[in-house]
Amino acid sequence: MDISCVQSSNFGHRTKIGFYLLWLLISLFHAGNAGLFDDEAYYWMYAQYPSMGYFDHPPMIGVLIKCGYALFHNEGGLRLFIVLMSTGTVWGIDALLSHRNDKLFYAMALSLGLMQVGGIIAVPDIPLMFFVVLFFLAYRSFLKRQGWLETIMVALTIGGMLYSKYHGVLIVLFTLLSNTLILRKWQTWLAGRLALAMFTPHLYWQYTHDFPSFRYHLFERDASYYKFEYTTEYIFGQILLAGPLIGWLLLWAAGSKKPADQLEKALKWSFFGVYGFFLINTLKGRVEANWTAPAFISLFVLGHQLLNERPKAAKWVYRLFIPSFLLVLAIR
Repeated sequence: MDISCVQSSNFGHRTKIGFYLLWLLISLFHAGNAGLFDDEAYYWMYAQYPSMGYFDHPPMIGVLIKCGYALFHNEGGLRLFIVLMSTGTVWGIDALLSHRNDKLFYAMALSLGLMQVGGIIAVPDIPLMFFVVLFFLAYRSFLKRQGWLETIMVALTIGGMLYSKYHGVLIVLFTLLSNTLILRKWQTWLAGRLALAMFTPHLYWQYTHDFPSFRYHLFERDASYYKFEYTTEYIFGQILLAGPLIGWLLLWAAGSKKPADQLEKALKWSFFGVYGFFLINTLKGRVEANWTAPAFISLFVLGHQLLNERPKAAKWVYRLFIPSFLLVLAIR
């Protein structure tokens, strides 16, 4: 056995542990020492009135805030499970990479505004992203073996996405469109039925309250007429959210990556599907930049894979790393 290889592997393992530990500790520190964002105060009210549904969102964010706040009666407690989930999301992205470049991965993770800033804010997007990355991990296992465990894990992660934010249904839809042959397997339909059974209590709440969330999101928040700025704000918002300085590069890289397998094909369909869906929605009114959060997993994984194959393009990540990191840190 080559001792140098073993030492290198141990060094890489220790570096990974140190990275995630430092990420978690810094996030916990910031989460406990920053005042509440206005949306967080709104979702804190969810936690005061437990329910299977609310006017504009499923109950996941309220449950997480209530559990964290029960442990620590401060901002840190309110954001505790959000910080844990954001750290878990980065770990899940790491696990999805088939060919991992440590230097590139760390540089990208520390340069991304959505995870650095959004990862300490108690809003539904972080739990959604957490369950999206778990869904793709479960889907990867399901592609290899359609056993009971794999089927149940797919169902549980779908349920987690839907209870976090309705946008999770887009990930399921585009994953199925990327691999329609999987609909021939009875395990796929079983996973769907189990997920639907999990989500039925919320659907029943919607029924008994005259479907307020669906009416609001599908009809009531439409603008009276189209403005070109809705589309331009959306496009520039996605670049900034993905970057802020390397967003253009990651969007190009993820969009240019040719899928190597069914998992990457699902990621590619989800990438274009989610971004395209909300681009079309700008014709109906203003689209918040964070609504594309479920596509972030595809953005990171596909972007990393292509940049790992093209060292010349990856140099831009390293060149812009220090200003990107400092800018994101200042915003935090």
